[in-house]
Amino acid sequence: MAGTENLPMIGLNFMPMSHIMGRGTLTSTLSTGGTGYFAASSDMSTLFEDMELIRPTALALVPRVCDMVFQRFQTDVDRRLASGDAASAEAVAAEVKADIRDNLFGGRVSAVMVGSAPLSEELGEFIESCFELNLTDGYGSTEAGMVFRDGIVQRPPVIDYKLVDVPELGYFSTDKPHPRGELLLKTDGMFLGYYKRPEVTAGVFDADGFYMTGDIVAELAHDNIEIIDRRNNVLKLSQGEFVAVATLEAEYANSPVVHQIYVYGSSERSYLLAVVVPTPEAVAAAKGDAAALKTTIADSLQDIAKEIQLQSYEVPRDFIIEPQPFTQGNGLLTGIAKLARPNLKAHYGPRLEQMYAEIAEQQAAELRALHGVDPDKPALETVLKAAQALLGVSSAELAADTHFTDLGGDSLSALSFSDLLRDIFAVEVPVGVIVSAANDLGGVAKFVDEQRYSGGTRPTAETVHGAGHTEIRAADLTLDKFIDEATLHAAPSLPKAVGIPHTVLLTGSNGYLGHYLALEWLERLDKTDGKLIAIVRGKNAEAAYRRLEEAFDTGDTQLLAHFRSLADKHLEVLAGDIGDPNLGLDADTWQRLADTVDVIVHPAALVNHVLPYSQLFGPNVVGTAEIVKLALTTKIKPVTYLSTVAVAAYVDPSTFDEESDIRAISAVRPVDELYANGYGNSKWAGEVLLREAHDLCGLPVAVFRSDMILAHSRYTGQLNVPDQFTRLILSLIATGIAPGSFYQAQATGERPPAHYDGLPGDFTAEAITTLGTQVIDSYETYDCVNPHADGISLDNFVDWLIEAGYPIARIDNYAQWFTRFDTAIRGLPEKQKQHSLLPLLHAFEQPSAAENHGVVPAKRFQHAVQAAGIGAIGQDGTTDIPHLSRPLIVKYAKDLEQLGLL
Repeated sequence: MAGTENLPMIGLNFMPMSHIMGRGTLTSTLSTGGTGYFAASSDMSTLFEDMELIRPTALALVPRVCDMVFQRFQTDVDRRLASGDAASAEAVAAEVKADIRDNLFGGRVSAVMVGSAPLSEELGEFIESCFELNLTDGYGSTEAGMVFRDGIVQRPPVIDYKLVDVPELGYFSTDKPHPRGELLLKTDGMFLGYYKRPEVTAGVFDADGFYMTGDIVAELAHDNIEIIDRRNNVLKLSQGEFVAVATLEAEYANSPVVHQIYVYGSSERSYLLAVVVPTPEAVAAAKGDAAALKTTIADSLQDIAKEIQLQSYEVPRDFIIEPQPFTQGNGLLTGIAKLARPNLKAHYGPRLEQMYAEIAEQQAAELRALHGVDPDKPALETVLKAAQALLGVSSAELAADTHFTDLGGDSLSALSFSDLLRDIFAVEVPVGVIVSAANDLGGVAKFVDEQRYSGGTRPTAETVHGAGHTEIRAADLTLDKFIDEATLHAAPSLPKAVGIPHTVLLTGSNGYLGHYLALEWLERLDKTDGKLIAIVRGKNAEAAYRRLEEAFDTGDTQLLAHFRSLADKHLEVLAGDIGDPNLGLDADTWQRLADTVDVIVHPAALVNHVLPYSQLFGPNVVGTAEIVKLALTTKIKPVTYLSTVAVAAYVDPSTFDEESDIRAISAVRPVDELYANGYGNSKWAGEVLLREAHDLCGLPVAVFRSDMILAHSRYTGQLNVPDQFTRLILSLIATGIAPGSFYQAQATGERPPAHYDGLPGDFTAEAITTLGTQVIDSYETYDCVNPHADGISLDNFVDWLIEAGYPIARIDNYAQWFTRFDTAIRGLPEKQKQHSLLPLLHAFEQPSAAENHGVVPAKRFQHAVQAAGIGAIGQDGTTDIPHLSRPLIVKYAKDLEQLGLL
């Protein structure tokens, strides 16, 4: 501050002399000829009066004092605005800051330092703006002395430091983008030990004489350290999520209604609780209404969580309101005003654990009560209550326009929600309806009401295969269970669409493969001035178009411009849903499609490898029947159908091929809980229905059974972020570790030759479109896979990433790698963790068998590709299915960087 440069150092000592900051403040003041004053009260109750009296020139603060200054600021601003101050809120804030700076602290402060614990970014910015000075962040400990200032290691006194892994909390020296772990130190001022406590002293030094600080840090660069949290301040919740409670407390302390907060959690629970001491102003504003005070505090915590983008599990679900502040006198604060966690846990732990038990019982009671609601009441109120009880969210988060997934729901919780709604209303509510982008909770309630009042006439897995079925039969899947008799009766005599397709209907066009097919068809129709009609889920056509356009908006401006140019001339987007009657379209639109469409391309499906067959039956089986119905109305329209290699499950490998009738080689299939059982069965059922339609009236059908569809080989950012392969690549690079081999070792110990089955997305779309249009009167099946026995495997992909400069360390012991990989993924930043392999980790728990061939026979597909002249061009000028290559795998890393995930 101007005019203070030549003043002696004057400081206030409010911390105990047993702490480094207390001693350091005093000794640095005296050694420069300054004056050190001691606070009149050790509990800091006179802190501001003391500051006014001594008018310090230097401040050594702790986060708790910064918070006190901030709360003083908020109180003064609110008081002045409430008194009718005519100035703007910004002007009043500036006036209060000046008053704090010039009067409360005496107008002479020229240096401000904070230490002892992490300070939230918002609070740090406030202190800097208040004193109009740069805030110095100091780090040290009573045992080791000063260690670094503003993240820069101080040499001296630091002799050496290192980071050690903390695997149970997910911190490793191999973490990316920066090594993380517990900080260990050697300094020239290291303490000799704790007085008469040799066993405790021995426990804080490692075998090499490094002092174990207990602080988790990240090494941003050599001698540049960033504190993450105290090792014992990180909790692992029951679902495996890590939370840094001290960091959360620092953020929530910024609330204008929170004086103090203690965040509490347990590894046995999936959510947090808290103890909150409200500000006097918040208490006064509530006027004795405890419920109003609690609502005010809860809303404030939610606002902070939204502002800084916390996850739902980082927001306390409930809290105790404590009228008495935490103080040194009651043992709930330490001598330097930190939370005395052991004492807080001892004092509040029993009440908080009782709160956990009460919440669990209340949730169970709410779920039980839902079964007794009046079934004739409108469904919305009950649907909202069911979502609240199932997901454990507050009523403030619920509204008719809230989407289930916005409340933290996923496909598994949607399955539980579906079961709950079925028990309450006695109607089937498919998971696809619950998680649909077109449906908020109000839309789910509307679906329930429509099903109740219409009598639930849509086919279900139970009505088709029988109640309680444990196996499904091809013979069950007859067209008359899905399509009206008049349509089926007329189909054999209908004319067939002939000639070059002018109008093409595409389902699932905003999906991963679907939008590549959309682009492929738009480019073809541009040459014939044709039209592509795309059905996309959405509240209206505009919303549906935006969803489709978003699939192309991944950072490649050339691609987006190309799509928009083609779409302007040749694309019509309809808001619909394949699982609904008439594809969710009005009668006139549906009839227009029946009259004008020449070809139907049907990749749409609910792709989920966990949901059971009954939940996938609506979108994947009934939806395909709706496509068949459209194909058999007015004129016979060829259908291109996207199936999956998962159909091969439960089929004798010696009989599974591309020629046989699926009804013959897979007449009966089990229904169980094995991975992808439901999805494979639902796509098998679609093939059966199409075979039935072909037998009925010669419906031309081209079936493509795909496996892993990989990134586009050219366009930037075009990769399937949610799929297993992308998650694996991201996780390998983000964690920086990979196994010595993903495959079971050979007896020789050498890496086994293996093959990974995947194809670039652009080639897949080209092959499906080219071969599909060749089918004009027959039924053809192609196993759309990579059949090469080329020895190109996951191990090669890791080689290529390392060669491209991505630092990935290999761990030969597979079990050790998996354990570290699991823990490291859970410790990733939230955005990366959401897109990591975490939900699919079980698939990599054991090394795979090394198989150097395609997953299913694909000779017909390979011959058709070669005959059509598409695919990769060899040295002899012939074409073939492409091999996976180093450029494609490295493009994955570049695309993930482009999308901000690496």
